[in-house]
Amino acid sequence: MTSQIKELAEAIACKGISIRTTNHAEVSHDTAKLGRLWQKFYQNYAGQLPEGEDIYGIYHNYESDDLAGAFDVVASWEVTGEPEALSAPSPAGGLVAVNIPAGKYLVFSEEGHMPNTVMNAWEKAWEYFNDPNCEHTRNFDVDFEHYIDGNLEYGQVDLYIGIR
Repeated sequence: MTSQIKELAEAIACKGISIRTTNHAEVSHDTAKLGRLWQKFYQNYAGQLPEGEDIYGIYHNYESDDLAGAFDVVASWEVTGEPEALSAPSPAGGLVAVNIPAGKYLVFSEEGHMPNTVMNAWEKAWEYFNDPNCEHTRNFDVDFEHYIDGNLEYGQVDLYIGIR
């Protein structure tokens, strides 16, 4: 896997369902929330999207730049032709709107069976940023997974990590 820097010229407005979690919670099957989030997304929303629609997993509202802090994850799709999304949760656990901001990202691409492909991409990103000789600094604003062609079973995922 290789990584490359990409400049996102314009914000991407997305809508989806959200949870708040920590990396520590995701280690245990009993406390993990991400799998249930994606299962709910797949059951309730993915089938209503146009075939081949790109899907985004958006990580934001980081409590800190420490891997122990809490953060929000939104399983989402891009919305076009609607007013710009806001980073505010909707009441009663419904859909939330969030913007992926324009900016500079370091992209890690993986291809294969999900969710292992996504976990592999995050593992490579953590290895990269934990290296003492790392050339870039995460901004802990917004990171996101871009599922190419909306395939949540097998396919390519590009993991975008926001950098300064």
